[in-house]
Amino acid sequence: MTMAKKAAKTSAVKENVKETAKEVAPVVKETVKEAAATVKAVAAEAKEAVKKAPAKKPAAKRTTAKKAVEPKMEVHFQFAGKDILAKSVLDQAVEAYKSTHKDVEIKKVELYIVAEEGAAYYVVNGEASDDFKVML
Repeated sequence: MTMAKKAAKTSAVKENVKETAKEVAPVVKETVKEAAATVKAVAAEAKEAVKKAPAKKPAAKRTTAKKAVEPKMEVHFQFAGKDILAKSVLDQAVEAYKSTHKDVEIKKVELYIVAEEGAAYYVVNGEASDDFKVML
């Protein structure tokens, strides 16, 4: 395949990924809004529960300081009766790319989850391909 054909194909794939991203964006945006509303509701409930909780005596002071612990965070993507962990899909995409591009340093990964197709497409370092796909 000539360089011109490869460039044209890569350009077409990038355009396809962009179009797919535009189609998915409203669904993702709505899902994020719903998740944010749920988080706000849970936070409000927790705040109420704290207000209603009886006051506790202060704990005895410890001589050693505790390190701050990062909270565990997960993003779930639910569709068609499936519950997909976004981090898992991203890890699969990175591993798939690494398996075929052993000497390439990954600087940026973009992940597009397309629920209608039951697939996630990824772009690595600005490079896209029809082969850069993870089935959900």
